Amino acid sequence: MATIAITGSTDGIGRAAARRLLAGGHTVVLHARSAARGAPVAEELGRLGDVRLVTGELADLGEVRALADQLGDLDVLVHNAGVWPPDGAPAGAQGHELAFAVNALAPHLLTALLRERVHERLVFLGSGMVGSGRVDPDDLGSPREPRRAYADSKALDVVLSLGWARRLPALRVGAVDPGWVRTKLASPGAPGDVEDGGARVALAAAGDWPGGYTAGRRRARTPRALEDPGLQDRVLTAMDRLAGITSG
Repeated sequence: MATIAITGSTDGIGRAAARRLLAGGHTVVLHARSAARGAPVAEELGRLGDVRLVTGELADLGEVRALADQLGDLDVLVHNAGVWPPDGAPAGAQGHELAFAVNALAPHLLTALLRERVHERLVFLGSGMVGSGRVDPDDLGSPREPRRAYADSKALDVVLSLGWARRLPALRVGAVDPGWVRTKLASPGAPGDVEDGGARVALAAAGDWPGGYTAGRRRARTPRALEDPGLQDRVLTAMDRLAGITSG
């Protein structure tokens, strides 16, 4: 059985994935922004199996670094946490647009910090909005309206997953489109539910999953531009600089 950390796992898709993984006998490291938010969920899910709680605000790179210290050695790291910023949302602690800070820069830094301590799989979360996102390595983290910010961050997550797969060839690395499900990030008219999305994430974390970009058991459509290794390298270099990483 594996030890699997899932960021943003106190509700929604992350919580549903955690339940499935615990039912399968895996150890799950839950992540919450605060102990007050995470403790009740950890108590509830702890009745299903082995649970450990870690905390940290992903919009602050200092807290991301502290989170990495809490996580320790893992078999699998799932970058599930995500925000759709409301109109007028404040920037992250380092001044970057909020969706970029939480959805992309934090996962990039956390991956870099844990690259020697994740032993099997690394999973990012994509979205059905990846195809409408834009990735410009020279314009990362600048202000955008909420829909554009979210779409851009999810396209960036796919680029990061492909780039990190090349940086970490010993791991199975990729991204998962959890589908359009009813969560606080999606409209009430979404056709799926969190259990559907949680099942896709759990499959990537501990099932028969090939890596790459998937939607459940099938390959997800990846915009051709995002598959360009040159773009991926430019993005990784820019993200390293913004995250304060001194070596690739």
